Formats: sequence, C-alpha cells, structure tokens
Amino acid sequence: MLLPEMNAYLTDLGGADKKWMILGLWTIAAAIARPFSGKIADNISRKSVMYFGIIVSVLISFSYPYFVTVTGFLLLRFLHGFSTGFHPTGATALIADVIPQGKRGEAMGVFGVMISVGFSAGMAIGSPIKLAFGVEGLFYGSAIMGILSMILLVFIQEKTTKKSQIEPVDEPKVAAIEPKEPLWRRVIPRWNEIIAPEVIHPTTIMFLTAMISGIYMVVVPDISEGLGMKNKGMFYLINVLFTVVTRFTAGKLYDRFGARRNLNVGLGLMILATFLTGTAQSVEQFMFSGVIYGIAAGICSPALFAWTADLANPIFKGRGMSTMFIALELGLASGAYLTQVLYNNDPGHIFALFIGAMVICGVGILYLLGTKERKRQVSI
Repeated sequence: MLLPEMNAYLTDLGGADKKWMILGLWTIAAAIARPFSGKIADNISRKSVMYFGIIVSVLISFSYPYFVTVTGFLLLRFLHGFSTGFHPTGATALIADVIPQGKRGEAMGVFGVMISVGFSAGMAIGSPIKLAFGVEGLFYGSAIMGILSMILLVFIQEKTTKKSQIEPVDEPKVAAIEPKEPLWRRVIPRWNEIIAPEVIHPTTIMFLTAMISGIYMVVVPDISEGLGMKNKGMFYLINVLFTVVTRFTAGKLYDRFGARRNLNVGLGLMILATFLTGTAQSVEQFMFSGVIYGIAAGICSPALFAWTADLANPIFKGRGMSTMFIALELGLASGAYLTQVLYNNDPGHIFALFIGAMVICGVGILYLLGTKERKRQVSI
C-alpha cells in the first residue's frame, strides 16, 4: 500500500536523491533478520516469528506520521524491514510442513498467488487511499491491515514434527537443538546456521529475479507519472491479475517438469517484459509489459519456493527458507541501488536501466544451464 506514494512523499520531505533507500533499507533490515527468524522458526515455532513480524509492521505503520524528516522516515523504513524479515520465513516454513513433496509446486503456487494478490492489490489501492484520506490515512490503513492479519493468524494450526522422525541428509556438521537448550541457543544463530548451502541454486536465481523486482518497484511510480497515470499502482494491478492466473498452472508444471525448465521459460519472458517496459512510450505498451512481467513472475516464483522446499534439509527447513529470503531481500536492495545508479531520476536513462535488467535475466539463464542438479532432501 505504501510503496506507490513513497517516492513522492520522500521527495516532499527533501530526499529525492534517496529514493532507492525506501526499498533498500527495508530489505537490508529484512536480510539481517532472516537468520534469526529461521533459527526461531526451527527451534521455537513458526507462528512466533509470524506474530513478531506483524507486530513490528503495525507499530511502524502507526509511527510514520510522527517522523517527518528524511532521516526519521528512512530510520522507520529500516525498522519496518524487520517485519518482512520475520513473518514470511515462518509462513513459508509452516506451509512446507504440511504439504507432501509431490505437491509442493502446486501448493507454493497457491501460496505465491496470495502473496502476489496482497502485494499488488495493496499497491493498486495505495494511491486511491492517499487521495481520499491523505498520506496519514495511508499509513493508518496499512496498520489496520496488519491488525486484521494478526487476528487471522490466531486461527492457524501449526503442525509440529519431532526431529527424531526426520532423517537429516548431507548435514554432518550441525545437529538439531533440543528444546531443553537455553533460550539464547534457540534464538541466536551460529555462523554455520545463517546460510543453507543445499539451497544455493534457487537462492541464486531468487537474487537475480529479485533485482528485477527491485528495479520495477523503484521506477514504476515515476514511469506511471511520466505517462500521465494518476493511479501509480495500476501497473501492479494488471501485473497481479496475470501473475495469479499463471501461478496456478505454473505450480503444477513444476511438479511435472521441475524447476530448471520452468525458470528458463520465466526468465526468457522476463527479458521480453523488461525490453517492453524500457521502450514504453505509451500507457498501452507499459501495461502490456506488466502483463508479460506478471506471467514471467508467476512462472518463476512458485518454482523457486518449491525448489527451495525440496532441497532444504527437513530438520532445518526454516534455515533453508531464511536463506532464500535473504537472497530475495539482498536482490531487491541491489536492484533498487542499481536503479539509483543507472536511472538517477532522469527519464532519459530508463532504457539503459532496463537493458541492465535484460542482462541480469540472461545471467540467470546461463547459470541454470551451467550448473548441476542437487539431490532433493528426504524426510521419513
């Protein structure tokens, strides 16, 4: 809800040259939080990290109207990122707990649809809410959404699995921490618990596709304004409609054809989408590029989530999901910073920015072609 109006809001505060930090600081904080959220999800509970993430989001959303300087706003953006660093880690691990391996592509497709619907629909309604109730109303509306999600979370059942029922695969160095261990041991990760090396392939592609998302998140409001569009979130509304439709099918295709084939198709379409966006001189072409980008994202996202769930060690599933989300956050931050470097608030640099995006997608395809498949982790 907040992102479409944040470029203009920060500009009004006097921070036009710091637009990339709106997304960048948020995602950096989220990446810092991921190892902790993964450890807590594995050793305490999935729902505990979800509650913490929601509470942070609600508190920060209520605080925005009282921090009206560039420094204060950017500080809140950084703190807001901890909500993203906690909630999705627990949610994704919770989903992976209850879905059998042969259905993970389909299940993660449905789960990804809900993420896209919420994210993109929020961006689509952000500008109308701001026009109707002002920027303070936008901040308070975001907080209310967080409160509603907390109420819904109360009714979610969490499945618990005894670690003795799970056979670790390729995990000789790290043993599961039993509940009798001190609380700090179950919360603070060791160095070898921050990254899950078994999920390196999906996390690499996640980083590259997240860079593309970071570019779009920063520059779409400016492109929309340059084309005379009053609703700066309309691109995302069109985008999510096609993402949702695609994800239902793409998840099943993952179960049938595997990750690499799906990702090659998705990255190829992403190249086309970025070219169309970078050369858009009309609202129609801009919206059409959103259609193609939505299809591409709808193919890539469930494949990456399911691939990570398949490769992650069953004992440390939270750590595997945390690693993937670290790549997501760092990719978003890198894409946002690349936008600042190549675009730098100059509409004449849009095409160069999206040429860079096309190169990033090409690197992803080459990586998939040049790496070997890793063995799936198995639980008993």
